[in-house]
Amino acid sequence: MADSSQARRGGWSETRKGHTLEELTFWYIYDRQHCLRGDLSEHFGISAATVSRVIALLVEKGLAVETSAGVAAPGRKPHWVQVNPRLATLLGLEVDADRVTAVVTDMSASLLGRGARRCDAHEGLEAVLQGSQEAVCQALADAGVPRRQIKHLGVGHPGDLDLERGLCLFWPNVTGWRNVPLRARLRETFDMEVTVDDRSRAVALAERRSSPEDGRHPNAIYVQVGTGIGMGVFIEGRLFRGATQAGGEIGNVVIDRDGPLCTCGNRGCVEAFATIGTVLRYVRESLAAGASSQMLPADANELTIEMVAAAANRGDSLALAALERAGEALGLGVANAVQILNPSLVVLCGRLARIAGAHLVQPVAETVRQRCVEMASRQVEIRAAPPRKDISAVGCALLAAEAEAQRMVRQRLFGE
Repeated sequence: MADSSQARRGGWSETRKGHTLEELTFWYIYDRQHCLRGDLSEHFGISAATVSRVIALLVEKGLAVETSAGVAAPGRKPHWVQVNPRLATLLGLEVDADRVTAVVTDMSASLLGRGARRCDAHEGLEAVLQGSQEAVCQALADAGVPRRQIKHLGVGHPGDLDLERGLCLFWPNVTGWRNVPLRARLRETFDMEVTVDDRSRAVALAERRSSPEDGRHPNAIYVQVGTGIGMGVFIEGRLFRGATQAGGEIGNVVIDRDGPLCTCGNRGCVEAFATIGTVLRYVRESLAAGASSQMLPADANELTIEMVAAAANRGDSLALAALERAGEALGLGVANAVQILNPSLVVLCGRLARIAGAHLVQPVAETVRQRCVEMASRQVEIRAAPPRKDISAVGCALLAAEAEAQRMVRQRLFGE
């Protein structure tokens, strides 16, 4: 899709680089969730009358709706323009090593229903497909939505993916997942269109959609920190995927070439220092080497990341050291991304960030300030995402939402 910022200055005829003003207006609204008519006039450099004509067409075609903006203003009350939430009903499926989570949402990412099933991905694709079917049935029943109403399934997967062919090339630490035809088997199982993407991008989409204020930051990165580390990158408001759709692999950025071995085969990657597993391993090895802690369990096999975070909150020196080590390593990866991409917002997401975010944000922010040139670091906001239920699975539904929106725009505006 053409960059709508090119529409500024000089007004419009009816098209610009093959995309109609109606299309670009729809995607401007889609990216920002909602906007005022005046925003559209200013952004595209067009008259209020032209905005009214375009919005009237989008509303007539069922692509957009207008609602009260709820702001104090003299005269006529302003209205938000937003994508029609009922444009499509969507399924999202989050795949993890030990469970699958399914959600039903509308186009605005409102959660309508959910379901989850435990399954062991080490048992192979069939086990994941079986668990997925059960989770989807539960989510549909919870939402009270018939299966025939769903046209598109969005799937977030943590493995290394070939998105063009729909393959899982490799899933670190999970056996039997090499060159697995994930998309084809899901299409066969659910008999609907399937969009498969990296789970980190799904999280980034959901976090951004759940925080409307993030729209003030068209250039932003969302770093998923959990059992692995990934990143969703937004450039001028659009999710960036790269030439082979593999952009955002911050977890495999090397920060210490003599560091510990990473699951990717290299040494010293960010993931070798800053995942849940590496934090727990550091604590266990430290305890085995004689480090003391009065707040962590005597049996290291019982250790969980929640225990480490709780001990750190109470001032335990070993727990604090483990999280600071992870934060500094993560900060080096984030600093590289900030230096290259120059975002104005960095959001730490994922399970580790959710559980121990307060102990990660400070070392990440300090490392960015120390390692980046001032022009890149002085205006960047770094924060942890607030806890939100099923945020990753909702993001998977948003993967389907974008694909379904593209289809609906072509169908309703051009009859394709």
